[in-house]
Amino acid sequence: MRISSLTGLRGVAAVSVLLYHIPHNPTFEAFRIPLFSRAYLAVDLFFILSGFVISFGYHDRVVNHPGWASYTDFLINRMARVWPLHLIVTLVFMARIMLNVSGNHAIDLNAPNIVTNLLMVQSWGWGTEPIAGNSWSVSTEVAAYLIYPLIAIVAFSRAAWVQGALSVGILALVASSGLGSSGPLDVNGSDTVLTLLRCLAGFSLGVLTYRCAEQPWCRRLIDRPGGFAMVCGLIALALMLPGKADVLVVCLMPALVLSCYYNGAAARAVMANPVSFHLGLISYSIYLWHPLVRDVFARGMGVAHKHGMTGFDGLFIAAMLIATWLLCWASYALVEVRGHLFIKWLQRGGKSRKPVEATA
Repeated sequence: MRISSLTGLRGVAAVSVLLYHIPHNPTFEAFRIPLFSRAYLAVDLFFILSGFVISFGYHDRVVNHPGWASYTDFLINRMARVWPLHLIVTLVFMARIMLNVSGNHAIDLNAPNIVTNLLMVQSWGWGTEPIAGNSWSVSTEVAAYLIYPLIAIVAFSRAAWVQGALSVGILALVASSGLGSSGPLDVNGSDTVLTLLRCLAGFSLGVLTYRCAEQPWCRRLIDRPGGFAMVCGLIALALMLPGKADVLVVCLMPALVLSCYYNGAAARAVMANPVSFHLGLISYSIYLWHPLVRDVFARGMGVAHKHGMTGFDGLFIAAMLIATWLLCWASYALVEVRGHLFIKWLQRGGKSRKPVEATA
């Protein structure tokens, strides 16, 4: 079951990261958009969304009916969702580095980097680097999947408040580490365990958010006329606070997730419209592919400038966005969907899915 507003929220978050990353290539510095200057926090929204959505889909099977079979099926499902695209993107980025397609070859293709990237454990704090830059967050989420039953058991126990306090404390620790690049919480380095802890804290908040979702007090607070607008307004105010209150912004994100989960009229209008929903479907591909498309177009624009072709920078940006969309649409259909089906087919031993018999 897919909740349309949550899918659209993921799409908005992915596009925010894309727009945030465009000026990270110096060629596109002039296209920096102040509104998205702190969109690195959209990654923390991804972590919270993952914890929430995974609990929505798997809590009963993994926590209420624990066992090796349910846990294994959960992990296979998650890896079938994330690994095929991660593999293809990693291989393409390796080719990019070897052929210098986009003028960027900063990652050393040594054995530790290659092996850890193929296993999706590259950003667990032992110094190996993500070959596809944005894949660091996907790697940390794999760690969250592995310990999801433990996180969920605590989240649905009397110790839930301890888990919540610990998650916020970890986010504060990460933000105060001084390792953030664009902002206090923008910690994604390969040589620190704080990158992994940032993910686990956000993921845990997402699981706790799912626990609160059906509580009467929570519905009364958020599932009300104007609730979605109120939450968005609070987040906007927090983003404008001096000192860049990143932790406060992240602590408000569970309310945004809940508002979309309740699927009110305003949330549907913004997050469940055809454009947002479509972007949500291809959000994983957008997240992983867009740095490569950006850098290729940046190099092309640089070559055009050298040959005296100026005044067309806006067209390069438009073409880059269109190319990203087309690539990611194809990637979703040909890699994500088919890759997931192929792994599930292997899990069934090469057998087709049995048809579901009609019941009275």
